Amino acid sequence: MKNNFFGNYILILHCHIPYVLHHDRMNEEWLYEAVAETYIPLLNIFHRLISRGISPQLTINISPVLAEQLVTDYFKKGFQNYCDQKMFSTMEDEKFFLENDPQMLKLSTLWRKFYFKTKQSFTEKYHCDLIKAFRRMQEAGHLELVTCGATHGYLPALSEDTSINAQIRMAKASYERLFGKPPSGIWLPELGYRPSCQWTHPLTHRRCEPSRYRRGLEEFLAENGISYFFIDQEQFKKASPEGIDKTPWSTYSISNPSIKENPVTAFVRDTGLSEQIWNFEKGYPGNGDYLDFHKKHWGSGNRYWKITDKKLDMAYKQVYSYKKVRNLLIQHAGHYKWSIKKTLEHQFLKTNELGLKVAAFDAELFGHWWFEGPKWIYELLKWIHSDPEMALITCSTYRKQFSPTQEIQLPESSWGKNADSSTWINPKLEWVWERIYSAEKQMRHLANHFREEKDELLQRILRQGIRELLILQSSDWEFMITNNSTKDHGERRIVEHHNDFTKLAKIALKWEKKRSIDKEDLTFLKECEHREEIFVNPDPNWYL
Repeated sequence: MKNNFFGNYILILHCHIPYVLHHDRMNEEWLYEAVAETYIPLLNIFHRLISRGISPQLTINISPVLAEQLVTDYFKKGFQNYCDQKMFSTMEDEKFFLENDPQMLKLSTLWRKFYFKTKQSFTEKYHCDLIKAFRRMQEAGHLELVTCGATHGYLPALSEDTSINAQIRMAKASYERLFGKPPSGIWLPELGYRPSCQWTHPLTHRRCEPSRYRRGLEEFLAENGISYFFIDQEQFKKASPEGIDKTPWSTYSISNPSIKENPVTAFVRDTGLSEQIWNFEKGYPGNGDYLDFHKKHWGSGNRYWKITDKKLDMAYKQVYSYKKVRNLLIQHAGHYKWSIKKTLEHQFLKTNELGLKVAAFDAELFGHWWFEGPKWIYELLKWIHSDPEMALITCSTYRKQFSPTQEIQLPESSWGKNADSSTWINPKLEWVWERIYSAEKQMRHLANHFREEKDELLQRILRQGIRELLILQSSDWEFMITNNSTKDHGERRIVEHHNDFTKLAKIALKWEKKRSIDKEDLTFLKECEHREEIFVNPDPNWYL
């Protein structure tokens, strides 16, 4: 152990965009924006650090549904077209600013160069394959990649254990295909956790039904060789036994007698260190000199104004200057590193044991929401590398070096509002869960009914039904509806995927009668396969 070494810091980024391809241009742009403003900039700063002899050592989750979209030819072509369109619209901005605003003209030129370099990185540096770029970084030991639920379904709310099983098995199969090895860790969607318990139906009109025993999520993880997951500090505060120190300085084993031989570890996200970044009111991204996210130019959608003041009307925002931001990024990154080390030092002096601090964020915060975010990470990793009293470490490396100190039990919880499931299970969503539960039950019935059938056409119908069900289960739709954020889109996607699943189930039953399907049904099947072009060979046996 180094002299005056106080402990380790883990930085986790959660990359996730729901399935948007083939579902209108506006929604596809959610993916293109995240790639241009977050994923490519992050890869670029990782390469810059490596060239300086600094290994990033971040733990990154790329949700399976995101990874599957990034490897499609449709995405690769669409993203290049997106960059071209952004360059064209920015050139229109340049013409507009040419005669009347030299400061804005300079910024518009920078935006055009940004999209040119982004497309160049995508095509020439990463050869249109971002997943391969991340895979190579993991294989070289610079990053650790973890998985997630296949389509980010909120696992505590699913009514069938077969659905939980399928979400995790599909995620594992996708990870192995794309990254060449099994995943060690998982980001449970919305950090949603459910212990083994007597499960009561969450729908109001069905709560009179008898409760039934459900297995804890850690059992599904252990069965699939996944050894750790993440929880929020607010979830940790609800843990038992009551006597344990609720300050997250270590890792914790989830208490469950059925997996004693293969325990699952929980890493606890530190609220204070995380809030310093994601909280716009308190954190660094709310500084007035950083680029404002909300005010956009009417032509290109580019952002030319700085935050100026968090409460200022949009009309009075001042023009952005990146020169003013450069030193600010270094200062904020240095202050954050100092904050981490001070907490580690405090714990070390108190206990004479090395501490652990974990911060976890949606990756899209860096670059998309906070434009300067990737550069801030670059500066932060430089600061940490230069400090011999602390170290950045990945989750698996930490787990190999340090065993969990205590066993804990957790109640059902999430990183959402009130640390409970209310964002994803509430009266506003009962019509959503009625559809999901109906489809879950029907998928289990189809899997059991056709368990001996090997006909390839039938298997295609069942596989496509699984894809529709998995996408239907995405927690994103419930989040949109609960928070009235793109609510119409969330509602539309629920209805569309439920209808498509139901029609595919009917086609499967029609096949049984004739051992074939008519031309109209075959056309519909092909349309679904083209539109939802993710996940190779989902297995109906997962639903037995």
